[in-house]
Amino acid sequence: MKSRLILPAVLLLSLATACTDSSPDDAATDSAPDSAEAATCEAFYEGTGTPLAERAENARAALTAGEITDALSYDEVNALEQRVSGLADDAPESLAAILERVNEPFRESVDAVNDATYSAPAGESPEFPDLTGIDVSDSEAAQEELDAACADA
Repeated sequence: MKSRLILPAVLLLSLATACTDSSPDDAATDSAPDSAEAATCEAFYEGTGTPLAERAENARAALTAGEITDALSYDEVNALEQRVSGLADDAPESLAAILERVNEPFRESVDAVNDATYSAPAGESPEFPDLTGIDVSDSEAAQEELDAACADA
């Protein structure tokens, strides 16, 4: 009878010890800020499909050139704004503020289109707003700052 109780007791003790031992995960938490920055940079510059960095450059160029003139051309700016906003929400503080500056012209575009949509009389199609007046210079500067910050990450 004693041997039947000893084996489960030993198994429970070994399981409990395995759960409380320090592990390599403890060392990983020491470098968590660095890995969070690296993950954010990777998501912005690599990611899947066309990197967000390239998409941001293209969207700024399209805004400046007046190429965002309808819902179809606006879809990319809207999707980009959502992706960069989500990345900024998950980013470490040191990169979040920079990402928000990168995203500012896209956020302004979304706000302008939403305002036009909600201010249109009921039953009428909203007139697409002119987005050429949106300043993209701080977004460009912020992306250069992000380049430098990510080179160090």
